[in-house]
Amino acid sequence: MLYPVYILILYLFLPLNSRADLITILVFFLVFNEDERFSVFFAFFSGLLIDLYNPVKFGLNTVVFTVLSQSLIYLKKYVAKGLIPIFFTFLMFFLLRVFIITLAAPGTFRLIAILATIALFLPLTAIFNKIFRRSWMKT
Repeated sequence: MLYPVYILILYLFLPLNSRADLITILVFFLVFNEDERFSVFFAFFSGLLIDLYNPVKFGLNTVVFTVLSQSLIYLKKYVAKGLIPIFFTFLMFFLLRVFIITLAAPGTFRLIAILATIALFLPLTAIFNKIFRRSWMKT
């Protein structure tokens, strides 16, 4: 029953999401570690909250998060459980999200936020694994 904790973390990350896309890291972590139905629902809810908090084009983040999380659920069984494959899978997930959002809303590209998100992925994933899975990395 960690679902309320995930929603609390989402609520705490929402104001910080303009500096680094922490919600994308959280959604990626949930897709790889939780039930598929909950992770798709959480991705939909996260996108909806981002759209309500910072509306650029309403519904865009909701659709992008939902479709990308469903695609990642399908592809995660083909990804090795090592550090490097998971990092590159996140990189593809995140850069595809940035590309789609930037294509649909051209004024949203921020290089500093993209670099900060990529730099924070490994530490936050390790912290989430330690908190929720009781080990630093999932094996």
